[in-house]
Amino acid sequence: MAAKQSFRDAWLNNEDFQPWLSRVEDIPSRAFCKICKREVRAELTAIKRHKTTKMHSVYEASEQQEVQQERIPAHHGNYAANGVAVATILFACFIAEHNLPFTTADHEEDVS
Repeated sequence: MAAKQSFRDAWLNNEDFQPWLSRVEDIPSRAFCKICKREVRAELTAIKRHKTTKMHSVYEASEQQEVQQERIPAHHGNYAANGVAVATILFACFIAEHNLPFTTADHEEDVS
């Protein structure tokens, strides 16, 4: 029987593994995927294989999407202007929902 591979700290410096791989405390033969919240064997081939699994790819893609959404700046500017924008959008939705002619909107005054 072959000896079990132990987790290597050098893997934490590898760009492919760095964002999601960590060690499992008290179990040197295991590694932990922070994205999937799962343990894998602390063998280089097992870690590479885990990275290519469909489950890991889906979780990684959803995590990247969450990070991108966090980068979208929240607009905390003029609340009156935001209210006008919301009202304009709601009015446009009303016109579209009730299939009213766009000329109906031409009679509205500019409120900004």
